Amino acid sequence: MAEAPDTLTFMIPASHLILGETNALLERVSPADFDAFCDHLWAASRVMAYATGRSGFLLRGFIMRLNHLGRSAYYVGDASTPPVGQDDVFLTVSGSGSTATSLGAAREAKRLGASVCAILGSPSSPLGTLAHPVLHLPAAHKRGIAKDGLPSQQTTGSLFEQGAFILLESIIQRCFVDQGQDREEALRRHANIEA
Repeated sequence: MAEAPDTLTFMIPASHLILGETNALLERVSPADFDAFCDHLWAASRVMAYATGRSGFLLRGFIMRLNHLGRSAYYVGDASTPPVGQDDVFLTVSGSGSTATSLGAAREAKRLGASVCAILGSPSSPLGTLAHPVLHLPAAHKRGIAKDGLPSQQTTGSLFEQGAFILLESIIQRCFVDQGQDREEALRRHANIEA
């Protein structure tokens, strides 16, 4: 059995690799598409979000931050989530753009009158043809990599998820700046019972 590498000797180069790949990926995102995506979300009466796996975890954090900034936002499938309807934006995140549950939820949201937007690794996927606007993150995902995609030395899907997290945080930061960066107001909307 090989001896485990020294933690710092391994961690520092690994973090440089991850940050370098993520930065290169985000540089491929269209600023105009980012602006259109933000504008679409802000125009919504409510944001309803859903994704599976690690993408779902990212969206739960994003929904929480939207609520901290005074937006009405929910994660579809939670018991306290109201029904999706007209004037809502349904947001999903999917590397492949063909995850069956996310695609099915997006189709149902559209049928109910919501607009669908997505962060995708494959804009020509079934979700890509359904959603508008789309933010394209051209990274490898579980079903492969698009022809213009960025290869990664990480486990499959990690680079896409890292990029999606930073994109979602960038959307929050833009809203925070647009609202005047009132940290106290955001903090007043934060949970005050944490079990």
